[in-house]
Amino acid sequence: MSGEFDFIAWLRSHQRVDRRLIVPIGDDLAALKWDGNNLLLAGADQVLDGVHFDSTVHSPRAIGIKAMNRNLSDCAAMACLPAAALATVALPKGTPIDYAKELFLGLQEAGDKFGCAIIGGDTSSWNGMLALSVTILARTQGSPLRRNGARPGDHIHVTGPLGGSLLGRHMTFAPRVMFAWEHAQSPKSLNAPAASLITSMIDLSDGLSRDLQHICRESSVGAVIFADKIPVHADAIEMSRDGFSPLEHALHDGEDYELLLTMDGMPTEQAARPTHSGEPSLNWIGTITDEPGIFLQSADGRREPLEPRAWEHQF
Repeated sequence: MSGEFDFIAWLRSHQRVDRRLIVPIGDDLAALKWDGNNLLLAGADQVLDGVHFDSTVHSPRAIGIKAMNRNLSDCAAMACLPAAALATVALPKGTPIDYAKELFLGLQEAGDKFGCAIIGGDTSSWNGMLALSVTILARTQGSPLRRNGARPGDHIHVTGPLGGSLLGRHMTFAPRVMFAWEHAQSPKSLNAPAASLITSMIDLSDGLSRDLQHICRESSVGAVIFADKIPVHADAIEMSRDGFSPLEHALHDGEDYELLLTMDGMPTEQAARPTHSGEPSLNWIGTITDEPGIFLQSADGRREPLEPRAWEHQF
């Protein structure tokens, strides 16, 4: 089996030329030129075998794509543009180098769609299962969108149907980077009232019931969402054979990677409708309130507290 330095040499031969890069792959740190007019943002996320993917089922390229896309989805959540990434992988001992190459090519394939260059990282082996971590650098002009800007009276939207992602979409989702960037920069693109703004945003990685709780907690507000307005994915209907309703799957499953956002105005019906199947759209599902707590309202007007039963790591 080839060694680490052979792999690093191979990585360098596959690195994209980027005028911003001063010190490329192969040194202790990468150095990156930056435009002083932009803010630089950084974040990290990891995927673990048996938690986020199954290496006996999913290909290394698909695993690499998902690892990068999770970080790109974080960029979408704050309406910023990805710029560069570093990847760290812990390979099970005895892993063929071709497997490691496919992981890298998956990362690169996902990043290339948004001009996000891989500029460095680290590779090691151990007796455990595959673990892959990505650190991403991103930029934005002005203040990025955060979770703490929701206000009573804001409208709550999601950008696509929810639930049943474990049937495959948790590996193949499309990060909503450009949708978030374009609409955050130009609210008029939503055809909403002139004063309308996106006030808060998060990506739906842990599930609607839990991620909405994050926005409400950070913004010190409550929320009412309407059961008959929540877009339910066909996969949620398929998964309802397990005894949970399609709506329960849409509320709690997680890893949909759609955006959950609040706005102080309502877009027109035309703006809310996607142009092509699979494109993000604005689906109005509820309202931010000044009353603490999150409530689910049925079609007949009955309200019940919505407990977050979505994904949460246990330690």
